[in-house]
Parts: sequence; structure tokens; C-alpha cells
Amino acid sequence: MALPAQPCNCSPYSNICCCGTQTGITVVQPKCQTLPDGSVVNNPAFVLALNASFWTYKFSIDCNSATRGISAIGIPICLEINAINITVEEKIDGCGDFNTVPFELIQNDPNFGSAPTGFQFLKIETGGRYDKGLCVEYRIRIIGDYPEAVQPISVKAATVVYKFACTGCFIVPGCVPKGQLLVSKECGTIISNNQASFEYEVHVDNVGKGVLSLVEFEDVITIPSQLSIGSITVSPSSLNVDTSTTGQVKIFGNIGTIEPGGRVVITYSIPVVAISSPGGYLISNTARAAAEGTKSADLCGTTLNVVKLSADKCCSVNGSMGIFKMTISSVGNSPNVVIDIFDRMQIPFGVTVNFSSFNGCEAYFADTLTPIPLNTNIEGPVGIDIICRNATVPSNGSFEKTISYSLVSSSVTKASVVNTITNVSPKDIENLVYEGTENIPAAANIEVELLQTCRTPCM
Repeated sequence: MALPAQPCNCSPYSNICCCGTQTGITVVQPKCQTLPDGSVVNNPAFVLALNASFWTYKFSIDCNSATRGISAIGIPICLEINAINITVEEKIDGCGDFNTVPFELIQNDPNFGSAPTGFQFLKIETGGRYDKGLCVEYRIRIIGDYPEAVQPISVKAATVVYKFACTGCFIVPGCVPKGQLLVSKECGTIISNNQASFEYEVHVDNVGKGVLSLVEFEDVITIPSQLSIGSITVSPSSLNVDTSTTGQVKIFGNIGTIEPGGRVVITYSIPVVAISSPGGYLISNTARAAAEGTKSADLCGTTLNVVKLSADKCCSVNGSMGIFKMTISSVGNSPNVVIDIFDRMQIPFGVTVNFSSFNGCEAYFADTLTPIPLNTNIEGPVGIDIICRNATVPSNGSFEKTISYSLVSSSVTKASVVNTITNVSPKDIENLVYEGTENIPAAANIEVELLQTCRTPCM
């Protein structure tokens, strides 16, 4: 099998394989490779935490007039490896980071011919992304661990196919001689109409060369006690669902026989029907499969963010200035959330005010998109819509904002300037369950007589 990932020293630089140049093209397999997290490890390498192996190859093309650019590359890999378990990334020297590129798996290629027995070509077409005078690196990520095999690598340039097959080269993903299970899993939380469900897709592959019979499957999902779940949908329906243990869902059963290169896809959906309190919840699980002489497991975690907020509005007076403070607070263990706050200020008849700032918020004449001008007298009666966007309410904390006006004049004996929080809207509503904002609408008012008086003072 590929060796476990270990730190690799690139100085002095060395290669596993460096086959002789053919018409300006050289194929190299370096001793070290860079993983997606930036670490430099042996090549190839198996990363247990990712349940994936990495295999890196380099191709250099000189600038000789007789050299033609590479149009396609064929790397033999085990025939039982499925395309869905493979990611191919390309990095052209001097052009940034690795980028995912398309590929295909083919046994009989019109250019490269038949793949070696038990292998298929992982074929990469360059698609005009580069020509000559460069070095390009390919990093192949494959879910699972595979034995090292030695096979030549083929390259097509113009109409010519070159085969690079120097002694002991190249090291490619080989086949397990007997049946071997590989479990890979994806999970996520889906929010629809403010309702959550946990969605899972598990692939159980036979990546070996022998038949696997009576394959047993089990997945145990841990559900936090604050969440109540509804009817669970499982495919294939022959699997059993056990919810008899509080806080746990167990899905298990026999999934039958898996031929070499075969796959069983298992999906399940767990809806959340009630939530006792807001918070950020982690739902973890481990899926396992076992047959005679082989077993495999994979785990994943998904989260559910449940947000509840509370609104408050108060006021104060400083001479001719009226000040309203809005506060949006997190309730319980609600996680951080970004919101838009919608606010309405009513200026009564006979009162004239002036705004020098809206403290980073937007302000419009009510029910229009006409902005309120600054440093301009605004005569009542008039409604003003104030929108404070992208406000962050921290977990166990609050967001506060003040909106101030200056009283220019009043021609009435008694009137009130009323300011009301009318709505709070989370920005990331497709990724959380929103249990609303308490105390909406939240209002405060300042009475205007000879002097201004706040009737809802801030404490």
C-alpha cells in the first residue's frame, strides 16, 4: 500500500523516476509532493485523516523548435478505481496554485491503445491550457489506499505517442489482489422553508480484484437531545433503522455481494421536526462496512445552527438632540449570526428635524427608495425607513446602534417622534433555522413639547 504521509525534505531535491527526454518532453515522479494543506510529504502517500492517497507526476516540455506541446497524458491506475473517487489537479509553474481539471477513465484509448491487464488509463487532455517552455505538475487524489505498482506513462504530442518506461518507473495506484472494501461518505444539513434535515450519501466500494459476499453495513448517527427527529428515509429500503436508543440513530443491514469495481450507494434523510432551544449543534457519525477479510469505515460531521434573537428599543435626549438606540441580542446559545435590521421612524405633523448621520445605516422616505438627505430640514408628517445591514450579533452577546436627529422646530403643543424596529432578517437563512426575534415590534418614543422628553429611556 502507499506509505503513510510523512514529512519529506525537498533539499537536496530528488526524484523517484526521471525518464530520458523524448523529443523535448520529460516525465518525472518527484520524491516529495505538496498536499492541499501545504504540507510536503512522500510521494505517493496515504493520508489517514482524509482516507485518501496522493500521487504526483511532473511533465516538462522544452522550447526546441522540434518539440510539440503535450495534448494528452495516460497514467495507468487500477481498473477497480471509480472516477467519483478521483480528483485530478494541475499546477503550471509560475501560475499560482493547483486547479482541478477534467479527466476520463478508459481501458482502450484510440491513441494510447489498450491499458495493461488489470489497469485503466487515467487520461488527462490538456485542452490548450499550455504548450512549450514549462513544467506542469499533476496531483492525483484517490479516496482509499492502494498498493504501489510499476507501469509506464504515455504522452501524446501532436500525432505522436511517447511511452516513458525507464527501470522501476512509474509508481502508480495498483490493485488489491483480493476483495477490499472502501467506505466513503458525504453528509450535510439542508434547510428548506426554515426546516432542517440531515442528508447522507455513503459509497461502499469493492476496490479489490475478488468478489465480496455478505457485506454488512452499519452507521450510527448521534443526535443532540435538543433535536427531535421525524420519519427517516433510507435507500436501499432493506436496511434497518433503529431509534430505540435516545440521541442515536442506527442504520444497519446486509447489502449483499459487491463485484470487483462494484459499488453500493446508500442514502438516508433524517428530518428535524422540533427544536427545544437555540444553539449550534454537531451531528457526528461513523459508517462501517465489513466482509470476510476486509473492513472499512468513514466518518463525517454536519452542523445545525438554530438562531433566536431579542429586540429592544430605548431613547435619550441631549438638548435638541433625540437619540434612539436599537439592541438586538442573542437568546440562549444561539451562534453568531449576521442580520439586516429594518426600522421605521415617524416624524409627526408640525415637527421639523435634521439628520447629520445615520451611523452607517441606510435611510429612505417610507416605502420608497428615495434617500433621506443629510443636513436638510425634514418636515413632518413623514415616515423614514432605516436599514442597518450586515450587523453581527455574537453568540451570548448583542448588537447596538444609535440613530440621532436634531429638533429644528415644533409648531404643535404635544407630539411624539416614534422609532420602531419592525423586522430582523438573517443573511444566511439557507444555512440556519431562524426561530424569530422576540419583542418585535420594539418601539420607543420621544415627546416633543417645549422640551423633548424620552418616554422609553435607556437604562
